[in-house]
Amino acid sequence: MPKAYRSFRFNPQAYASFKQLAAKNGYTVTAALEKFMSSAVEFGLVFPSAKTENAEAQARVLLAWLKKDKYWVHLDSKEETSTLGLLLELLSKVENAELRKDIEETLKQKA
Repeated sequence: MPKAYRSFRFNPQAYASFKQLAAKNGYTVTAALEKFMSSAVEFGLVFPSAKTENAEAQARVLLAWLKKDKYWVHLDSKEETSTLGLLLELLSKVENAELRKDIEETLKQKA
């Protein structure tokens, strides 16, 4: 499906900062805005929610445990849960490109 052409006006400093941030995470401004819009529609929220922040915090903790060879954890239940499995489930919710790459590489090494 062809993309719609739209024109927007931005604060120059905000645009420059956003452009740098997008590039740092491997996106063009257009791709970052498109991903933002898709995420907003998916979650029904215009502004970033705690969902992503919480998922990334959980992923960082699980990644640290996995790097220390802790493959099983006890969470809410009495049963052990796989650190690998939990990280794999969280991977799609991680927006930070560096963290996502670190998780992917660690999962490949430890699997």
